[in-house]
Amino acid sequence: MKIMKEREKKTELLFETALELFAAYGYKKTTVDDVAARLSMTKGNLYFYVKNKKDLYEKTVNHALNQWKAAGQKAMESETDVVSQFRSMAIAAIEYIENNPTLRQVLMNDPSIFTISANEDRFRKTNESAMAILKAVLEEGVRQNIFYPMDVDHISEYLYSVYIMFLIKRYVKSESSSSKTMFREALELTIRGLVMSPVTTTAAQTTSKGGKS
Repeated sequence: MKIMKEREKKTELLFETALELFAAYGYKKTTVDDVAARLSMTKGNLYFYVKNKKDLYEKTVNHALNQWKAAGQKAMESETDVVSQFRSMAIAAIEYIENNPTLRQVLMNDPSIFTISANEDRFRKTNESAMAILKAVLEEGVRQNIFYPMDVDHISEYLYSVYIMFLIKRYVKSESSSSKTMFREALELTIRGLVMSPVTTTAAQTTSKGGKS
């Protein structure tokens, strides 16, 4: 157990260090030797963790994306209703990237990290697990008759795509200086579109019990 925890710590440090170097110098200029030297490791020891430079880069980015996802998931844990969970998850995800200049720089260096095409997504497994969290919140909202009945698969994919496009516009293209305000306004608009009014909720509950709407 102790050996496993020690390896986890070293792996964490490896990916954090590699992310800093990839952010500062880009993928092409960063070498495995650079990362090993920063960690006071031999290149041979580093290869116990990764196969090569490409593997190091993809595992580093994947690790950063998983931390990002975890931040949104953690923000949901203190909320008890689905609307607050949805809002907290979205805000935490944006605040995480706002407060992580290293990850932002990596995204700017490599715009292909974000793609709308599933076939071109190098981090598909991680992105799908993030979308699964969103899907679970939507499903729970529908189950509780708080959100409108919907095709959860389609809507979660749509919302995730909109979110990705916003990130591309803000952090890859850097086109909008008022993006944080814009995001908050769009988030509240989205929530209003998802949530049924009390009258609609009552009608849905009556219909689901076999009554007339």
